[in-house]
Amino acid sequence: PGSEDWLTVEAALAAATAAAAAGHVVARTQVDVSGPAARGAAPAVPGEPVVVEGGTVRVGDAVLDLATGRLRSVGRLAVDGPQLELFRAPTDNDRGGTPHAYEDVDPALSHGAGDDALPSAERWTRLGLDRLQHRVTGVAVHERAVVVRVRVGIAASDLGVDVTQRWTARADGAAELAVEVVPTGPWTGTWPRVGVRLDLPASVDRAAWFGTGPQESYADSDHAAVVGRFASDVDDLVVAYARPQESGHRPGLRWLRLTAAGGPGLHVASLADRPGEARVGFTARRWTPQELAAAAHDHELPPSERVVLHLDAAQHGLGSRACGPDVLPQHALAPSARAFRVVLRAT
Repeated sequence: PGSEDWLTVEAALAAATAAAAAGHVVARTQVDVSGPAARGAAPAVPGEPVVVEGGTVRVGDAVLDLATGRLRSVGRLAVDGPQLELFRAPTDNDRGGTPHAYEDVDPALSHGAGDDALPSAERWTRLGLDRLQHRVTGVAVHERAVVVRVRVGIAASDLGVDVTQRWTARADGAAELAVEVVPTGPWTGTWPRVGVRLDLPASVDRAAWFGTGPQESYADSDHAAVVGRFASDVDDLVVAYARPQESGHRPGLRWLRLTAAGGPGLHVASLADRPGEARVGFTARRWTPQELAAAAHDHELPPSERVVLHLDAAQHGLGSRACGPDVLPQHALAPSARAFRVVLRAT
């Protein structure tokens, strides 16, 4: 249960041309040929009860701080988080100000013209999405679960987000994390992303995953992505655009393994076996969205001592407003309640 089968059909050049070498793929399509039984997942078997040890609580492979509910480690790997993140480093399109914005004007009712509203990036920073304030409101330890509640707010605003993190252990020692995100207050507009951030040691330098790839993809830019198993250096997961910005997102994650040469690693599995549940997407890079947004060139980025892993329930589309239309409404990320589950395992 839980396995998948995909049929991939490719059209490739039989011989070299002036434009490309022999074997260059010019077209590709995929069909999911998994049987109905393969689409489900085996029921999770509960693991051992949680264990309180001094100022920490152990839930399977995960060790949490008892006072704050934050992760300290997964197995032998130091991990900090998870923390709600709604911001992304603005792309060139997010910063674009062409008169084709669709956040306030339906393109279907304006013949695609839209209006000249502020760029998304300016809306997000004016709102304060790049400087959220987090306050733990409760850490409840039960026999087989730890529930952490966090109130996330914006300074001088009645907008907020209530976050609930429920940790449980599995029979194989892994820790399951269920996250619920509920916005409160009169939210309007869009969010750049909604998900959680985990900080890992800088020694983590390799990634292998089963999901979409091999390159980045977003809600309105995903036709080139295929489902498969891929591997990459962590530093190669992002795209070297002229200006530091959001890049490297890969949705539809099944599992991700992050490793360091000769050291401990982290295995993340995304669950989607409940009605309405969707798989998370991931990005892994050496800087936070805020650090990327503050730099105009790569050499202005600060020295990094970590790998920043984002597990996103959703991301806002890309659009093309640097030179054309905004993100279409069907690809825009409106503030709304979200829930997702992942399993963290030491490697």
